[in-house]
Amino acid sequence: MKLYGIGVGPGDPELLTLKAYKILKGVDMIVAPRSSEGKRSRALHTVEKIIKERDCIVVEPVFPMTKDRAKLKLYWKKAREEVLAKGNSCETVAFITLGDPSMYSTFYRFLEVFNDLVEELEVIPGVTSFSACTSTAQVPLVEGTEIVSIIPDVKAKNAMRVIESSDSLIFLKPKDLDKIRDMLGNEKAILCVKVGFEDQKLLGPVFTRAQYSF
Repeated sequence: MKLYGIGVGPGDPELLTLKAYKILKGVDMIVAPRSSEGKRSRALHTVEKIIKERDCIVVEPVFPMTKDRAKLKLYWKKAREEVLAKGNSCETVAFITLGDPSMYSTFYRFLEVFNDLVEELEVIPGVTSFSACTSTAQVPLVEGTEIVSIIPDVKAKNAMRVIESSDSLIFLKPKDLDKIRDMLGNEKAILCVKVGFEDQKLLGPVFTRAQYSF
């Protein structure tokens, strides 16, 4: 089969690339990951109007946000079984992910699980959440020779060293906003919540604890 890894952007359907749109209009199956049993795929929500326009197989396997390797292995096995059961005869499959497939995505893990069945691969980049955030705020992320760093966890190894040596910072899914706020002091910051979706929130350039206590 031919596998497409498609970044569908941050959530706004109009930020889907033309190439992604064309491919999604023609594939036999769409695999849309979701983080838990009780949630639907946010990536699928982004492209649902395209899905409604045509008849294709849609699978929403659960890929939990956990570091428990044993638990992950079970879910990946279940995902493979589900995909094969519903689309064993499919020649083209698109794995969709929010943002870009190369940025903290489950796409390449999915590729590992199905590598024995993939005869051809194509990866389609997507608009990242932080690009959408800065565009919405109408501010530059970096200019000239400035250095920007992406911090997925302020407690991660070498995080503080990277933070101290960067001109601009991107905190992805920040879990400790109080710590980040204290760290930044009087520096300007923008907080984007659900950027690209209808209920998005944009706070800044200086946000208070009261604002992000939602």
